[in-house]
Amino acid sequence: MTTTQHLLLVEDEPTLRELLSVSLQLAGFHVVPAETGAQALTAVRERHPDLIVLDVMLPDIDGFEVARRLREQPTHGLAHPPILFLTARDAAEDRISGLRAGGDDYVTKPFNLEELVLRIQAVLRRTSGRRARHPSWATRHACAKSRPTSSETPSRTPRPAPPSVSAWVHRTARRFSN
Repeated sequence: MTTTQHLLLVEDEPTLRELLSVSLQLAGFHVVPAETGAQALTAVRERHPDLIVLDVMLPDIDGFEVARRLREQPTHGLAHPPILFLTARDAAEDRISGLRAGGDDYVTKPFNLEELVLRIQAVLRRTSGRRARHPSWATRHACAKSRPTSSETPSRTPRPAPPSVSAWVHRTARRFSN
């Protein structure tokens, strides 16, 4: 049986953070939002996310520096969580800087929500074998042991966002922009 994947979403723009958070939850992920680089560093230490969706242009520490700091931190036997950059910075030099800083993927804004979900799923598939679970993860999912087996209930794997989610995101974004 699989459990819900935990994402840390680091985005300083409140409307986009909320839209992405809701959209990713509808796609089957548990989302922890953060709006600054400092909050991201703290959340990674405390929450041990399965993947980080990280903006580059943050108010305190840029996303590239956050990624470098995360890669330099001791992990106490854990692999570092994968990082997917989600940013408006689309120059080739920025993409290269993001990957060199420790990013596993790089998506530019504006983006397609379905593609973002599929890229998150792909990174999680590629990195799931290298990432041992932290003891807090077991505590976080203790209730999973009492659940019925996968043959008794449907799997809880993340699924691509349905087209209706994309439509909802666009309608909601228009409401906030007016």
